[in-house]
Amino acid sequence: MKRTKDTTTRVRVYIDRAILEQPRGDRVPLGAHLLSMVGSDAEIGALGAAVSEGSLFWVQFPGGAPMAASLGCEAQCFRGSVMVPGRRRPVRHLVAVSAELAKTKPGTDREGASTILCGDDPVFVLYRLASRYGLPVVPEWANWFMKELNRQKAIASLLGLGCTPVRVKGTKQTFLKWIRRGLREGLIRIPEANSSIRWQMPISLVGNTYLR
Repeated sequence: MKRTKDTTTRVRVYIDRAILEQPRGDRVPLGAHLLSMVGSDAEIGALGAAVSEGSLFWVQFPGGAPMAASLGCEAQCFRGSVMVPGRRRPVRHLVAVSAELAKTKPGTDREGASTILCGDDPVFVLYRLASRYGLPVVPEWANWFMKELNRQKAIASLLGLGCTPVRVKGTKQTFLKWIRRGLREGLIRIPEANSSIRWQMPISLVGNTYLR
């Protein structure tokens, strides 16, 4: 909703994915990290402009109350089209991500100390952190690594729609220190076989896929 001196403009669309910070108070806008929206040309155009301006959105999850949220400054937008059976024209699709989430792209900002992920599956978490920081890991270490994250209180749940997002705190040096200690104490082992590593991603957002 945008108000000017003489008019009030309201644009409402459906979202199929969302990642928001946990509420800190009734009147404090939530930090939004991902909003995936579908609508008409005009609706998506208006919302894309609102993202660029750092405007507030009202986000309502099924069965919940509306929540004020903002993607903040330097948010990024990605647009596309989706063909829907029975419709002559495609539905427009807009994915908006915060600057913080954009920095967690694999290989980007390897000195960062916080990573936002769209899923909480142990294998997915380890894979994404390894991709971002270049960690020498194997999928078999996933459960141990998740236990270590919880023991160190380095993982926290975020609000999600269509996904189970988490925030992981830690730097590359922190995770390498954990790996060295785990190997030294025999909690994890380096595989004896010298072969390619196969990752299975049981996450609904990306489907059941295998990555090497």
